[in-house]
Amino acid sequence: MNLSTAKLVSTTVSSPKLDLIQATWSHIAERYLKRIENNRILTGRVRSIRLLAVHDAIHSVIDPGNGHIYREISEGSTIEAAYAATVKASHDVLAAVFTDAGDREDLADHLEESLALIGKEDEKEAGIFSGADSATSYIRSFALLIVNRGATRRNAFRHSRDLAAA
Repeated sequence: MNLSTAKLVSTTVSSPKLDLIQATWSHIAERYLKRIENNRILTGRVRSIRLLAVHDAIHSVIDPGNGHIYREISEGSTIEAAYAATVKASHDVLAAVFTDAGDREDLADHLEESLALIGKEDEKEAGIFSGADSATSYIRSFALLIVNRGATRRNAFRHSRDLAAA
């Protein structure tokens, strides 16, 4: 079967390339979430917030205005912009929760590696912007829900304040 390039880079949410990037970042996220699995509520909240931020980031590119919280219209309009938005939103939500320097460095490496696979620079930049904005919208909206309740009250307050400022 000989598929045209247009079909391979279709701008639908069910794009195989987009599915692969989502699967990769789902794997990365699950590796991190496994470390806090003893707190099922926190794990579920972080997982949900990450997925919703990714959803809205993708929709800002592919189906503008149909996000749940982030409803902005991306400057990008191609599948490359959607890839970048997916990667950046996922990265930013995880980096807001896993704040250890080693974790941040690891996540930054995964981000850089993923973004290096995207060719169109202008579309990549537009997607990065949309992904970052979507993640920020969710982090600000749900900062108090993604604070690890095992921390002391003062540290929890400081962490939630830092997340809200992100």
